[in-house]
Amino acid sequence: MHVTNVGGSLTTAVCLSLIAWSVRVLRSAKHRDRARQRTTSSSQPTVKLNKQTYGVLSAKAFWMLVQTKPVKYLLLDVRPKSEDGGATAVTKLSDRLAVTHILPEELANLLRNRNTLWKKRFPNIPVPSLRTTMIFVSTHGHSSSHAAALATSLGFTRCSIVDGGLAAAVPLAHFDEPAVFSSGKDRALSFDAVLLLLETVRDDGNALGLVILDIRRFDERALYGTLEGSTHVPVDHLPKAVHMNDEEWVRMFRFHKPTSDNLILLHSRSSSSAAWAKQLLSDAGLHNCHSYVDGAYAGPDGTLRSYEAYEEGGAPPEPVSIGQSVTFNRTSAERELLNLRIRV
Repeated sequence: MHVTNVGGSLTTAVCLSLIAWSVRVLRSAKHRDRARQRTTSSSQPTVKLNKQTYGVLSAKAFWMLVQTKPVKYLLLDVRPKSEDGGATAVTKLSDRLAVTHILPEELANLLRNRNTLWKKRFPNIPVPSLRTTMIFVSTHGHSSSHAAALATSLGFTRCSIVDGGLAAAVPLAHFDEPAVFSSGKDRALSFDAVLLLLETVRDDGNALGLVILDIRRFDERALYGTLEGSTHVPVDHLPKAVHMNDEEWVRMFRFHKPTSDNLILLHSRSSSSAAWAKQLLSDAGLHNCHSYVDGAYAGPDGTLRSYEAYEEGGAPPEPVSIGQSVTFNRTSAERELLNLRIRV
């Protein structure tokens, strides 16, 4: 028997063997990559960069928060090492604000194990809870956006960043007095003016489009009562809430989100909280906003109203009449509202 083309047959066999070996190597490498991705994803939560998951403060709102402290907050500098250091304006501002520095790659581990690692790393800083107001800052806002989205994915509900980062806040750094961020137009309404507004709404079916936004804490609202027809959004919810669409707002707060057509009355127990809330709403395009700063008050029928205690996220019960009669100066109230161009 005569065998031909033996060399060619051996060459083909070798080529096929090499191809099979290459396929196995590639498959093995692919499996290792998938395993590595699964391990990485299990240690680092998936983060969706969606502005609606956290608040975005303008530079002015940020400075109002820092200088007037309307709410308690934790300021976290999450600039990577490549951005930290040097005598730059951003670094000087960060040092001046006495922020807590956390590298981006350390954040997830610190927040997950905050009851152990946080206490060791930052013994003089209270351990943040899931409801702590946390403001993340970085040079231009990129690192802080990732950090806020990460913290939100871990269950922290009150995270915010500064729009444009610390670089955007630097130009306002030389304004040291809180008065710089306020004006005579921000003066709160008197009790007389508020009662006249409530009476007008009751009589004309709310042609004014009045929305009474109670921004006090849950315990303050329960202890001191509420204005008739008021809605409730605690002030520390506002940085995130103003970026919600109407559907999300209704699901969270159980009433429709105010629009630019509404006349908004903020009810607060402190002028700093009211001024900060007005700035947040103004940044969101809601400019027709006034405030009433007081704890206890009466409705248009002359009775104080109080709520029983209720939990965050729950529907508030009906107000309970206390029975304390009050009177108000109608002439003074009309003059005050007329000066503010509010027609009643």
